[in-house]
Amino acid sequence: MATDGDPSLLEDVVKLLEKLPSIIEDVRHSELWTIDLGGDDDKNTEIVVRKFLEQHSILPLLQWRRDAIPRSYLKKATEILTQSGLQYIMRVGDKHVMWVMVDENTIRSLSLLYEEFLRNRGLTRVGIAALENLTSVLLTARDEQDSDAHLKATCVVQFRPSYTPDIRSRGRSLRENIRDNFAKHVLRIQRYYPGLIGAIYVVRPSYDYLANMDIPENLLRNTTILQRARDLAGHLGADIPPEYGGTGMTLSECDCLKNMYGEPIDEPAIQEALQKHPLSMKSGSGLDEKNEETASFPVQETTHDTKAAKPEPEPALDKSALFPERLGPRHVRVDSNTIVKYGPGVRLAEAEAMHLVSTHTSIPIPKLFSAYSLYGTCYIIMSDEKGEPFSKYWDRNSERKRQNILGQLQDYVAQMRSMKGDFIGGINLSPCKGSIFIASSFEYDDEDYSYGPYASEEQFTEGIVQALQDRLPSHLLDEPADPDSNFWNTEYTIYQTVRQLPTMGHTIVFTHGDLHPGNMLVRSDGTVVILHWDHAGYWPDYWEYYRAMSARTWRRSWDRMVEEFVPPFYIEYAILRRVFITIWK
Repeated sequence: MATDGDPSLLEDVVKLLEKLPSIIEDVRHSELWTIDLGGDDDKNTEIVVRKFLEQHSILPLLQWRRDAIPRSYLKKATEILTQSGLQYIMRVGDKHVMWVMVDENTIRSLSLLYEEFLRNRGLTRVGIAALENLTSVLLTARDEQDSDAHLKATCVVQFRPSYTPDIRSRGRSLRENIRDNFAKHVLRIQRYYPGLIGAIYVVRPSYDYLANMDIPENLLRNTTILQRARDLAGHLGADIPPEYGGTGMTLSECDCLKNMYGEPIDEPAIQEALQKHPLSMKSGSGLDEKNEETASFPVQETTHDTKAAKPEPEPALDKSALFPERLGPRHVRVDSNTIVKYGPGVRLAEAEAMHLVSTHTSIPIPKLFSAYSLYGTCYIIMSDEKGEPFSKYWDRNSERKRQNILGQLQDYVAQMRSMKGDFIGGINLSPCKGSIFIASSFEYDDEDYSYGPYASEEQFTEGIVQALQDRLPSHLLDEPADPDSNFWNTEYTIYQTVRQLPTMGHTIVFTHGDLHPGNMLVRSDGTVVILHWDHAGYWPDYWEYYRAMSARTWRRSWDRMVEEFVPPFYIEYAILRRVFITIWK
């Protein structure tokens, strides 16, 4: 037997070699790495045994911890976790439960609050700190001679994805970065924290996160998927928080981490920035606001029974109950010719725009029958248009027919641009709607939606600057900007760039605001119908081009198509594209 190497490892090798015969007898198998461990090849048997012990000893784990977990980083990462609400650990009966919140809005805010830290593998260290916090809680409970404490915890993972507009993007998204880090932590649990996690409950799973994740079999066997948070009480008992179906205290009230690291700030800057969302701040526009309980246009006559399409919800039913997931407007077909559009994002401004287009242009659109608002929810009743999606029509037809539909679109845009406006906003003096103005949360409600209307382009560009600033935590704006900070210098440059837009000589025109193939149908006679007027209103003349160029589409040649029916504004598009990327990433 070889005598070189670590003495302690040599001792382990000797012990294992002595036990090999009984081990082989128990498992009734002796082949490992092509070597018969029960044969006469003592030298190779020793090599295999030594290799096995080297790879499964504590040495690799200690080496990883030395390189991956400097104590200074752990302290900052733990501060982030305890103040952001991304991790909670509570005692439930004889076990501990760790809550992990994969909250995209919170994580996006962290990148602003802890810019330097998160730039340098920060998300990785935050995830490792969460596992270290759990081991500390479990070991502390055991050190306190709690005979019921186990060195294994239940884990609850709750996904809170933020709204992401369906728009072209370059580079890796925030969600992709979080997903990759999350997947790596799952593997770290398997490799460096074996046996730490028992049962796993995933609340309201996100397909974007779980679809491509390689979850080890032993973790997958113990994982339960729950579509509703309140169903968790059926698995963990009644002592958990009420939002999960229990009758216990809230997560913040019984968080074990508070006892270990001290009481966190009651209202930390992160939570304040998220809860007191800046969209609720009314920005001055110089224009009077308008009550949107009823539409100002006359209802068109129809032979269809629109009473059946006019639901009467109970007064006590609010929008949060009607649309718990807030995934956008709903479309319900009343009969073969009529649909009702209602729910999150639907405003009477859309119906006003449809009425304006139908009475002042020849643009084919769905016929508007009625529109009204009940208990804060808007309903628009319209005809159900029949036709082929623009993309499919384009792909199967000749160049002559393609040019025909582009010519129609050019005429439609010209008709819209002939209607001038003296303000920027929704057709009925409602606020501006667009991806730039809703980045901090998917909230379309008028009471929260406060960008505009604006009396001039100068005020509109200041509104864009305000939207850029509103993505930042409020306390960050209260502090003086550091002239040596890359972040603040970048912010200053983009603010000043946006403020150059009014110097380029624009006019305010009526704009659809969302011209892309998904909002176009082609009838059997080749007529193009324009759908979904929810972004329509009076905008600077460059807005139609920016929005059409930003849409995610089925062909790269779409950009060249756009120029054939919308006047191009290359510089303005480049500026607004940078604004969008800054706000969303």
